[in-house]
Amino acid sequence: MKLKYSIRENMAPGSSLTEKFDALAELGFDGIEITGSSKRECAEEIQRASEKSGIIPNVFSSPELALLDARADRRAAAIDSIKEVLTLCGELGGVGIVFPPLIETKMRNGYRIPDLSPLVTTEQLEKDLLTSILKEEIAAHAERCGCSLIVEPLNRYEQWWPCTVQHGVDICEAVGSPGITTMADLFHMNIEDADLGDAIRTGGKHIANVHLADSNRVLPGYGHTDFAPALQALADIGYDKYCGFECRIPGSDAGDELKKSMAYLNDLC
Repeated sequence: MKLKYSIRENMAPGSSLTEKFDALAELGFDGIEITGSSKRECAEEIQRASEKSGIIPNVFSSPELALLDARADRRAAAIDSIKEVLTLCGELGGVGIVFPPLIETKMRNGYRIPDLSPLVTTEQLEKDLLTSILKEEIAAHAERCGCSLIVEPLNRYEQWWPCTVQHGVDICEAVGSPGITTMADLFHMNIEDADLGDAIRTGGKHIANVHLADSNRVLPGYGHTDFAPALQALADIGYDKYCGFECRIPGSDAGDELKKSMAYLNDLC
């Protein structure tokens, strides 16, 4: 299986978007995950840089993630922001935008929906609300844009749920739209999933993005994660999208370290 490599915008060598796209092309990358530049005013530069370099802006990030905040105005702002970025992502040929449902609430001092036990728990209220918002507000828009909202499971220390690939699949199946997908982040999976390969096979057709990081959240090859079963599972499910680095780059030469890590993973495929 030939991997298509991507990397987060802030990790890419270069001081401007154009420099980053060009540097990634020289290093043998295929895509870039647009983070801080996921806004309309950057669209023209992204498109020019992509056409010149051949690097695809494959994944975008929404600046507003409070889709499950207890405050209705914050939820409404998040819906509008996500729709805007989905539109941008579709126009620029991306796969989707990454969305961790509860990181904003847990890690950035948001307001969580109160627990109403014994009638209903906070988690059930959140799950029902998320399904409703995705069905009514997001999924159809994503489909029209030709991309998807990629639900990202994170480990329990960063959000209460979803934490496993299975949790992501459950959300996808509850919504029932190709506009809602999930992803496999090997750093979080190393904490939450018992078997990386089995988890990826469980994700199957619902997986629209992969994040690469070793057990210590450094480039693959610098920790103790066994990547071979995960890569085999990606081949088994016919995964043909991007594998993006989301981790720390050691050493003083980022380009050299990225090349070494890609070579390490390619030898395992």
